[in-house]
This record gives sequence, structure tokens and C-alpha cells, in this order.
Amino acid sequence: MGVLFLPLLQSIYPFYKEIPLRGEFVPVPKPILNSANWFDGGFQFDEENYRPEHTGLRTLFVRLYNQINYSLLKTSPNKNIILGKDDYLFDTKHLNSYLGNDYVGDKEIGLKVVKLEKVLDTLNSLNKKVFVVIAPSKVRYFSEYVPERYLIRKKEKNNYEELAKQLSKSKVPYVDFSAWFLSQKQKSKYSLMNKFGIHWTKYGEYLAMDSLINYMNRQYNWSLPEVKHRKLTVTHTPQFTDRDMLDPLNLRWQNDDLLLAYPDVYIDSTKPHKKGPRLLVVGDSFYRGMYNWGMGSDVFDRGEYWYYNRIIYPELYENGKIVQRDPMFTDMHKIIDKFDIIVFFQTEQNLHDLGFSFIERLYASFLPNINEEEKEIRIEYYIDLIKKDPAWYNSVKKKAKKWNKPLEEALRIDATYMLEQEQDAKIKKEIKAMEIEKKKNR
Repeated sequence: MGVLFLPLLQSIYPFYKEIPLRGEFVPVPKPILNSANWFDGGFQFDEENYRPEHTGLRTLFVRLYNQINYSLLKTSPNKNIILGKDDYLFDTKHLNSYLGNDYVGDKEIGLKVVKLEKVLDTLNSLNKKVFVVIAPSKVRYFSEYVPERYLIRKKEKNNYEELAKQLSKSKVPYVDFSAWFLSQKQKSKYSLMNKFGIHWTKYGEYLAMDSLINYMNRQYNWSLPEVKHRKLTVTHTPQFTDRDMLDPLNLRWQNDDLLLAYPDVYIDSTKPHKKGPRLLVVGDSFYRGMYNWGMGSDVFDRGEYWYYNRIIYPELYENGKIVQRDPMFTDMHKIIDKFDIIVFFQTEQNLHDLGFSFIERLYASFLPNINEEEKEIRIEYYIDLIKKDPAWYNSVKKKAKKWNKPLEEALRIDATYMLEQEQDAKIKKEIKAMEIEKKKNR
């Protein structure tokens, strides 16, 4: 009976320091009692929702319950995390990408590559660089630890394999860290990926950053500063992003990870070098560590990081609010003028949408199959078309209001998008004609 009263005692006279649960959730606010919500029943309803989250020892019991499921029943307490062999954790989205469940098809991937190829010549003439970085997939790196029930459902193709294949046949420069990490798996002294995180280890990230800088120096004859480390802290206890799948499980205790090395990273700017080019990275969270280490500010000159082509670093906050950009309102000519190199930096999970619409905007602004005069004629045609369609016109007005842009600018963006779709249809016809011609030649 005494044990049953412990939660009540903890609620009134806390005797045990509880560790807050980790993960993304919205806590229920404590209800404030007043005469209005007492008599209409609102306070009682809010209190019923609030009280279960604040029962004494709740976090301890949740962790014990999760630990039983994890350690004894070998099941993951989190529906988005899969428990693999030997306690390796896998994210469901990354696993689905590896299995090919989000495969967009050869033609869709080919269209992205063709668009990049078609704007390369224009950008090279402006002395601008573009290339693709494929970050490694933990599922691919540790595929031997994926449960068999998932592997038997693996499809013949997935986005990574098809994109790597098409990029290798194109003139688009790219770096495939997924393949490189696999080649280094047995050679590396410290683990490049880890059991309990989604991302590469900090050691793997450090090696990738060093390789990326060296690649750009060789490829473009630049003299960028080197990335170095002062010391390596070696441990079996995961830190930072190496535990970004372990923490949401809210366990009472954990097993040790692989041998992990944490470099104390710095940018060596002692050697004289010219003012670096300006870098724009459009990518996912795999670039964030490099950005925090000074890739944009110390290796390059005032570099920017467009997270999912929506949130912009370092302009993350304006007036205390997170800045989000709509890619439809990106003036690509100004962006190209501003930056010297644009890098698309994504892991396998996000390759179904390479560039997060940035490639489409880039292609729409530098259409290789149409001159500027023809382009303006087609844009004006679509603007006129939009104005004649009341429903379409009202939707554009809403966009302009939502993003605080002039109506004429919103109209032009939608019209440019329609022109892009028009050009897409032409590219698809060209690709189809080439495929037919190849079959005839066989």
C-alpha cells in the first residue's frame, strides 16, 4: 500500500529528482481556476488532461516500461524507430528510402539531372559552380543489422542507386559519401556511423568535411583553408547527434555504443589565402555540423545554409521569429549574382526531391531552350491567363498576402512556374525520343 501511495507523495512532497522525458511533444499547460471555467466545466476538463502528465514518478515509470519493451521484448517504444539486430536503431523514413518505398522513378530522377546539365553551361559562363553531395545512409552502411522482415521487401530500385547511376553518366559534378563510407567501413579506426544516431558520427563528419574541401580545391583550383582537429576524445558513450534516436526512446539505462571519436575541430587560417568564394548549400541536416564548424563563415566567405530550401542560416531569426522562405519567391538571378558555388547536400531519405524545388527554380530562371524575349512573351501570356481565371487569380492573391509580396511578383512567380512546366514537357519529349532512337539502333 505504501508503494501505491509513492506517486501521490512525490506529487506533494517531491523526494526523487525526475529526469524529463525527451522527444517532441506539446506539454499540457496547467489550468488556471476562475469562476467562469469552474461553472462551465472547463477547469475540470483541463485538469483531467493536465494531471496524468504531472503524476509523481511518471517519468520513472515511463522509462521502466520502455526499458522492459526494449531489453526484454526487443521492441521499440517509439513507432518511428525500428530496433534492429544487436540493438542497432533505424529511422523508419531512412529505412523506407533504402527499401525503395519512396522511389520516384527513372524518368523523374533523369529529369532532375537533365535540368542541372542544361544550366551548367550557362552558369559556367558566369563563373558559377554547381555540384551535388550525397550524404551517407545509416541503413545502407549497417544493412546487415536491419531485421530480415524488412529486407525481404526491398525493391529492385531506389532513389540513391538510380541518382548515383545517372550522375555518373552526366557532366554534373558530384561527391558520393555513401559509397565512400562503405569503402572505408573496415579501414577506419573509429566508427563513421553509429548504432544510436541517424547521422554520421562527428569523426565521420570531420573526415567528410576535410575530403569536401580538398575536392573543391582540386576541382576548381582554389586555396581554401584546411579543417583540422586539436585532439580526439575517444569513448563508447554516444554524444551530440550520435544519440538522436536513443534519447527519444526514454530508456532507464543504455548499452555502450561503438568506439566513437570526437574531434576538437578548428579551421586553420594561418596560411595566407585569398578571400574565399561565396557558398550556398541547399540541404538537409547532414550539413548542419559542417556549418557549425565554420564551413560557410571561415572556409568560405559569408556562406549560407538553406535548410530544406525553407529556413535560412545565418538569417534564422527576424524579430524573434524563425525565417521561412517560400522557394517560389526566390529570385534566382539575384542568388546567382550573390554566390559563387551552389551545393545540393542531401542524404538518401531526401533524394526523392533533390534540391527541394531549388533546381526547378534555377532551371526556370535560366531556360536553355528559350531566349529572354520569348521567355517574357510566355510569362505575360500566363499572367493574362491567371487573371482571366477567378479561382486561380484569388489563389495567387492569397499567396502574395501570406508571404507579404506584391501581387505582381506573385503573378510572375506563378507564370514562371507554368513556363517551367511547359519546358518540362519538352524535356520529357526529348528524353522519350532519345530512348526510341536508342531502341532503333539496337
